[in-house]
Amino acid sequence: MQFDQRRPNRRDRKQTAVRKAVALLFGLSLIGAGVGYLYLSVRSEIRPIDEATFCPTDSKGPNSVTAILIDRTDTFNLTQQAAIRDRLNDVKDRSVKFDLLEIYSVDSTQEKLLKPEFSMCNPGRGEDTSKWTSNPHLIEERWQALFAKPLQHLFDSILGGGTAQISPIMESIQSIVVTKLGSQAVISKKVPRRLIVISDFIQYAKGFSQYQPLTNFKQFRTGSYYQGVRSDLTGIDIEFWYVRRQSTLALQQEKHLDFWHDYILDQGGSIDRTWFVPGA
Repeated sequence: MQFDQRRPNRRDRKQTAVRKAVALLFGLSLIGAGVGYLYLSVRSEIRPIDEATFCPTDSKGPNSVTAILIDRTDTFNLTQQAAIRDRLNDVKDRSVKFDLLEIYSVDSTQEKLLKPEFSMCNPGRGEDTSKWTSNPHLIEERWQALFAKPLQHLFDSILGGGTAQISPIMESIQSIVVTKLGSQAVISKKVPRRLIVISDFIQYAKGFSQYQPLTNFKQFRTGSYYQGVRSDLTGIDIEFWYVRRQSTLALQQEKHLDFWHDYILDQGGSIDRTWFVPGA
């Protein structure tokens, strides 16, 4: 038996060469498309940031702003500390890259407005990045060292509580709104804004005390004191973390909480939720 060992003619060779060239071009186009997609993906994630706060400095700014106001003018018992710390850590862990988180303490604003004890954007976690374009391990270490751990230390310090002669909760809320949440610099970004207030909500300051027989809000809003402490809360989602204490349970009745709900709503704010901190 003999086999046909005819050599390919010029036409066959040309067709083979064309097929190889087409296959090569197709392969190169796929590689080019992949590289282009990877480049555009990486480029889309690159934003100029402030090296101190990790917040974007471009026109978009942070993705969201959350301010937490903690009233440590009185002490928290151990159960309350544990419950609040757990919720605070949940807020921290639920934040995503470029969410701004600020922590404040209730204090007098007669001489100066409140300044945050912590103000930083979430720098992003290792799991948020690709191993092809960055180092997830180093990014996770940065998140732990510069964001998570400092927050944890601050939570522990603040929840130790203390005592104070006054408890100007209304003035403290107003200060945060005027300097941050209600500022044009934040409003113009059109980003979500949230205020969490952790307090027993018993206002005690010169000019108004809720240790006296409780004034209903309709009566309160007609007075000069309200005009001095009110601000524009429009567009701000507000959470109450309501701390009850054995010594003030007689004051912390339903009408007391209703007063504060009316107080927020009358200024345009939205009550997102009210959480009763366990451990009274």
